Amino acid sequence: MKSRRRMILVPVAAALALLAVLLVVAHAAANPSQQESALSDLRPADEAGSQATAAAYDSGWVDIAPGQMMTLTHNLGGDPAGYAVELWQGDTRPGGLGIHHRGYGGMEVNGQFYGVAWQSLTATTISVFRYQNDVAAAQVRVRIWIPEPPEYDSGWVAATPGGVVTLTHSVGGTPDDYVVGLKFSGIAGISHRAYGGLAVANDMFGANFQNVTGSTVGVFRFPFDLFAQQVRVTVSLPDDPPDYDSGWVDISAGSRVTLTHSLGGNPNAYVVRMSVKDTTVGGLGINSRFTGGLEVVGKFYGANWENLTHTTITLFRRPHDTISDQVRIRIWLPERKRYLPLALSRYPAAVETELAYDDGTGSEDASWEAGKGFAVCFSPPAGQVKVVRARYYLYDPRPIEVHVWDYAAHNNLITPFTANTTAEGWNDVDLSAYNIVVSGDFCLGFLHLEAYRPTLGSDFDPPIYGRSYEVDGAYWQQQVGKDYMIRAVVVGQ
Repeated sequence: MKSRRRMILVPVAAALALLAVLLVVAHAAANPSQQESALSDLRPADEAGSQATAAAYDSGWVDIAPGQMMTLTHNLGGDPAGYAVELWQGDTRPGGLGIHHRGYGGMEVNGQFYGVAWQSLTATTISVFRYQNDVAAAQVRVRIWIPEPPEYDSGWVAATPGGVVTLTHSVGGTPDDYVVGLKFSGIAGISHRAYGGLAVANDMFGANFQNVTGSTVGVFRFPFDLFAQQVRVTVSLPDDPPDYDSGWVDISAGSRVTLTHSLGGNPNAYVVRMSVKDTTVGGLGINSRFTGGLEVVGKFYGANWENLTHTTITLFRRPHDTISDQVRIRIWLPERKRYLPLALSRYPAAVETELAYDDGTGSEDASWEAGKGFAVCFSPPAGQVKVVRARYYLYDPRPIEVHVWDYAAHNNLITPFTANTTAEGWNDVDLSAYNIVVSGDFCLGFLHLEAYRPTLGSDFDPPIYGRSYEVDGAYWQQQVGKDYMIRAVVVGQ
């Protein structure tokens, strides 16, 4: 143990690829599957909308394989056309995109398909499809809310391939402040398949909104589209200002811009909204075209956000893009009360208790070889509690293998999984999807995936509780002079 101080398409091939994609759509209802896991520090969204109703669903971070169609059961009931749906992607690769929106709706490059999309939304279920060649969305997270009506809802409107539908909303105010939602209805049911556009052999699928003004919004359906036979647009003015607003940021084609929001807390509890603007006279204005990215004849278009952390978020504009010359990020924190058509609703939040045996200040940091690690054993309050979150105080953050053990025999209570920690300091890892309910002592910790990184904070100040352990397989060594900075968050049952 070591301690220290510190992808030009051939049309036939592309047509076959598209056929394969559509077959997956038809196959989904007969072959749903679900694997549940967790990416990192997700908390169930308990933020509320001041006009929102009480239903909400959060899948937590869920593992998904390339080419997999996953069906999640939410059982919210009501009219799914009125739901607010949000899908995030988790790239668990070291140095990857972290929490991101790249490839949202799907993206094809040289006959290879990347990204994720949601589809087949009903009153009880929703399906998520990860395209077959994707490398950056090993995990996905779905949130669904049933909000009260926004300031404008178009209802379902027929859209003609290759045409623009102009809708009159008369919301007024400043269009820059709007949150605009767009859903499709077509071969994939209610969906976001090919959201923003998907090119296959230069044939374009999907739809986008564009030219948002104080009284109108346009929706363009691409010429060969199958997914957006009908479209539905909502326009809302948020009740509260965002906790972070970048304003319109100029971004050059082919560049990245990292914005510092410094909001802290848990980034997975954030509500993030990216807007793009084409400032060209006669252009698309505020729009969602090529959301997540698009490739045509070897050229790349669109913009996305990626690498969301508790202090920063990165914007990426693809090298040949012509319609996203300004980008704006708005982030809301969960404590605020507001309505966003793609985000929020009110429901009671469980009272959380944080179990801790350190004083919050590290005296030293510890690390070990790959496959070995650390644990802290906890005594929860009387009665049954659910373990909803782990907290690790880390330096030089790297992916770790998260474990929850019973106290008596140190057997795993869940299948260990990889969490992509990103913060210097406290890193929260969501455990809520695992439904870990205990009525006595349990242990929580991690094993190294990379030798000696990250390092774990250790508290040497008295009192020393004797609940910290070095872990090497079946061998556990109790630490008598230090408290490892690992904490557990529980809620009563």
